[in-house]
Amino acid sequence: MLRLLMRSLLSLVLLVFVAASIGLYLLQDANRFKPELESIIADQTGVPVVIDGDLSWQLIPPLALSAKTISADYEGTEYRLGSLKLNIDLMSVVRTRDIDQWQIKTLTLNDLAIKQGENLTHLQTFRLTDFRPGVASPFEAQLTHTAGDAPPLPLEIAGLLAFDPATNIVRLTDTRFETTDASGACNLTVTAKTTDQAADPIDAIIPVSIWRSMDWSGACNLDRLTLQEKDFTDVAVTLENDGGNSSTDVRLPDFFGGSAGMTMDINAVKTPVQWRIEPDLDRADSEALMVWLDQRLKWIAPLAYSGAITMTGNTEQELVNSVQGNTTFNGGKGKIDITQIKQPLLSLAALFQEQARIANWPDLWDYQRLTGEWVINGTNHKMDFALDNLTAAIQGVYNPLTDALDMDVEFLFEDNPDIVGFDVNPVLLGLPIPLSCSGTLEEPKCGVKPEATRNLVAAVLTSEQGSEIREKIDRKIEEEVPEEYREAARGLLDLLGDSLKRKPAKD
Repeated sequence: MLRLLMRSLLSLVLLVFVAASIGLYLLQDANRFKPELESIIADQTGVPVVIDGDLSWQLIPPLALSAKTISADYEGTEYRLGSLKLNIDLMSVVRTRDIDQWQIKTLTLNDLAIKQGENLTHLQTFRLTDFRPGVASPFEAQLTHTAGDAPPLPLEIAGLLAFDPATNIVRLTDTRFETTDASGACNLTVTAKTTDQAADPIDAIIPVSIWRSMDWSGACNLDRLTLQEKDFTDVAVTLENDGGNSSTDVRLPDFFGGSAGMTMDINAVKTPVQWRIEPDLDRADSEALMVWLDQRLKWIAPLAYSGAITMTGNTEQELVNSVQGNTTFNGGKGKIDITQIKQPLLSLAALFQEQARIANWPDLWDYQRLTGEWVINGTNHKMDFALDNLTAAIQGVYNPLTDALDMDVEFLFEDNPDIVGFDVNPVLLGLPIPLSCSGTLEEPKCGVKPEATRNLVAAVLTSEQGSEIREKIDRKIEEEVPEEYREAARGLLDLLGDSLKRKPAKD
């Protein structure tokens, strides 16, 4: 019994001694770890930091080391961290003074601001639990990103994070996120590379420095993607970037009754940046699509659209000036508003008092054919389309940044018995009708060019299709011109028609 009691007392004394030793060790000034902690942060992030505030211990379990006011100015970027807290495994502290060997149970960051030019990322909080290099660890974060004068973009994210310091590879597994315009889950692998990249210009569309200094690959499934106040669901996104050469593919299986997709390739290796976009739209409800796009055009049809667009540069102006594209569309069978077509043609119809024929066309035209091709070269645009028996060739300048347009249009009514199309005077069949359009795409102002009037008068006076109108003129001559002058009047009309036909177009 005495031996057992002595053993217990010795064990108790030993425990007290160990506890006292640990306490004395921990009660030493925590600020002596500043150089080591600054070195570890610099090694892991590549950013040399300074801990301006004090380091302190929290002795009440769990054991924690806190640091306040950490800052850095590096390569044009400012970093300001309010506080950092490390919850540490006690035994790892007992085993070694080497802070790099301590086992971190939880890492918490609060109030981190990263400012680059006019762009600000504010990380309100970040928490990483049970971190071990290369092992998936639970994490969560809340942050906002503000680009220039744009409204702040909030982001909440939580999932599993694995980081391997030896390879600089970060893996996000089953990581959910929610922001203003999207929410979903992602599985991504990101590799940070040591590169010397200049800061991006304020007006840059993509941060080229990130494209060149990080590789990524993976996929996201979005349960919500908000575009122009409309939510789309079940959106699949795949992402890949290798040395600045990236590809992003977005698929929307439910897009206004049809499906939509887009592949966007960005080559940020070269200067200027090169873009290639391939849109794909299949059987979308054009009426709902026009409403969503805030377009006044009334169009009811299953719409298909595809093609390829290329651009160079990294600002809006550079992309507009460099855009090259060739796309096609097919409106199937449907209905479309033709008021912009009817209006300029009514002035031509007035020449032979047949406004009623064109005015009687329904504003919402029930068509059997609507196809077209659109070619873009910077702000120069060329479009050819066929609407039943009407074809149109459009060419001119349109600037999407100002919405200003200056276009030449040529209408042609085909004599096609296989198509039930627009009812026009036979004199208009096969006759090119040139128009000019200016103003804005929102409110275009189109009118018939003077040469169209001249050509129409010539056709009326000389062609077989104009015989009916010529008969009306002959009756007027018969009724109102003295007999001795009637043949001379008819001869003058023939001479005028031939002259107009030969006259070169100058307008």
